[in-house]
Amino acid sequence: MTLFSSPLLLGLDAGGSGTQWALRRAGHTVASGTAPPLTSALLDLDAGALALAELRSALPGRPDAVHAGLPGLSAGSDRADQARTHLAGVLGLPAGQVGVEGDLDLAYRAHLAPGAGVLVYAGTGSIAYHVPARGAPLRAGGRGYRIGDDGGGASLGREALRHMTDALDRGTVPAGPLASEVAAVTGGLDWDTLRAFVYGPPGASALARLAPAVARAAQSGDPVARNIQAEAALALADLAHRVQAQLGAQGHGPLPVVATGGALRAPGLADELRRACPGVTVQWRDHAAAAAEYAVRLLPPP
Repeated sequence: MTLFSSPLLLGLDAGGSGTQWALRRAGHTVASGTAPPLTSALLDLDAGALALAELRSALPGRPDAVHAGLPGLSAGSDRADQARTHLAGVLGLPAGQVGVEGDLDLAYRAHLAPGAGVLVYAGTGSIAYHVPARGAPLRAGGRGYRIGDDGGGASLGREALRHMTDALDRGTVPAGPLASEVAAVTGGLDWDTLRAFVYGPPGASALARLAPAVARAAQSGDPVARNIQAEAALALADLAHRVQAQLGAQGHGPLPVVATGGALRAPGLADELRRACPGVTVQWRDHAAAAAEYAVRLLPPP
């Protein structure tokens, strides 16, 4: 079988800020990109239809099989069947050539073998996750930006904005490196501008857009930004400790901790996490490419 006659496999790694996709053929990525955010809940809404349409138009060819990791999904559930049907219809594939699972299960498999460790994921949100060799996964966090997700990108942005609005409440104009970086993203620091930025669409991903601003300010020496990163790292470390405690209650010893996610790519946060969680390994893998490789098992027999 030649390279160009090999099956074209599509992998999707969906998240709150975007959907990473990769097309693989014979073990090589032939195309990749980013599509709008996609979750299992969005699939039934107009926003989900638009995201899928944009994804389809971005692909340079029709895949032979696809595997997707979607937030808010459990493999084998009714919701997973619905997601599979949506994807199959958009991509023109039989449902049997579409695989779906939760984005966290995809991420865990990309970094760890079942039972091998605890994954801390800091993207738009945050969670610690353990997939055992047998039994149900263990988790801490991942409750959404409205009630949790401390340490993720949205929480970094939320804390930065709190400092801006605290200054406004004191009758002062926010100043300093963090204020300048936030203003460059939001378009201003007056309440009307900040309110429109926070409470307009798209919610959590808007807040997460401020995480790099916090990182840049921290690199400039802004003490508030540095403290925001330090507190975020402590929150992520606490998530890992909570899962370790659950493992301990089941009679297991501490396991290695691996951390990944877009929020940790910002300068400074990974270093803070290494201080807050000694022994943690911070690494990145291409989850979309991993998903594409998982799609090979969905191909019909030759």
